[in-house]
Amino acid sequence: MNLKGYLLCFILLSFFSLAGSETMKNVLLVCASFNGTTNEIAVRIKDVLEKEGCQVTLTTAKAESLNVTQYDFIVLGSAIHGDNPHSDILKFVDDNRIALKNKPVAVFAACATIASSKESRRNHALVYPDKVANGLNPVAKTVFAGNIKSAGWLVNLIGAWILGVKPGDYRDWNKIDAWSKSLVTIFAK
Repeated sequence: MNLKGYLLCFILLSFFSLAGSETMKNVLLVCASFNGTTNEIAVRIKDVLEKEGCQVTLTTAKAESLNVTQYDFIVLGSAIHGDNPHSDILKFVDDNRIALKNKPVAVFAACATIASSKESRRNHALVYPDKVANGLNPVAKTVFAGNIKSAGWLVNLIGAWILGVKPGDYRDWNKIDAWSKSLVTIFAK
């Protein structure tokens, strides 16, 4: 093959590789954490999404000024305490409701009861992403177990008796990674 042939091959290969490439997704990851566990999960999600080729902005739900419309995809995450999401995430959704309704949104909740020894508590925990979504229609949602800190022997005993949970780190990093990677597939749709 002569030089013209090599150049033609190079140009064609370059064209087809550019034609098949997708633009990098710009993702906003917003979380609200009581004790840092949800924030640690959000950092892991950010890391996975970035390894998968996304550009990710991670912020707390308390951020004062965000232009939600500049992002292709939004991920919302909240800790659950007393059967409710963090008030900051609920306020964020309310303040940005119109923009969020026009974007694909994924939601995760972090709570202890998804790791409960009581099936009724685990089943109830499945409603938490909808509470975090606060009226939005998420394209993906999940619940991750959290890191339950010891709160003294009496509170620990009551937690085990009523909620079926004991202190410990119940986060399943493989599950968190798998869910994060699944979002990339959803982004591509």
